[in-house]
Amino acid sequence: MRALIFVATFVVACGAQSTAPNFGEKVSLRYSAAVRVPSDTTTVRFTGVTADSRCPSGAQCVWAGDAAVTFLVGGTQTVTLHTTEGPSSILVAGRLLTLVSLSPYPSVSKTIAQSDYVATIRFDSAKD
Repeated sequence: MRALIFVATFVVACGAQSTAPNFGEKVSLRYSAAVRVPSDTTTVRFTGVTADSRCPSGAQCVWAGDAAVTFLVGGTQTVTLHTTEGPSSILVAGRLLTLVSLSPYPSVSKTIAQSDYVATIRFDSAKD
């Protein structure tokens, strides 16, 4: 019975962090993980990478490329942030949400599954 309670607690904990990060603190979200916005009850869930044209390691490219990363905000609003082209920040619940990085970085010899992606984000005060 204890093992069952532990597993249930672990599964729930993996879905969203119980405490929000501090402003300026980087948070790494695995695919489908969520985090609360600082000083708010709104959640931000990493829902996927819709495009990844970043220049793969081992290749020569004429431009760096871009990845489009989607998040579900508050369970209703989908937003897309970019690694290089397009917006990398957006206001969420009065806080500035910024996509800091996306890993793993593409390689010419490996395909990346959605479940392998990790988005690193940061919340900042919108007043700064």
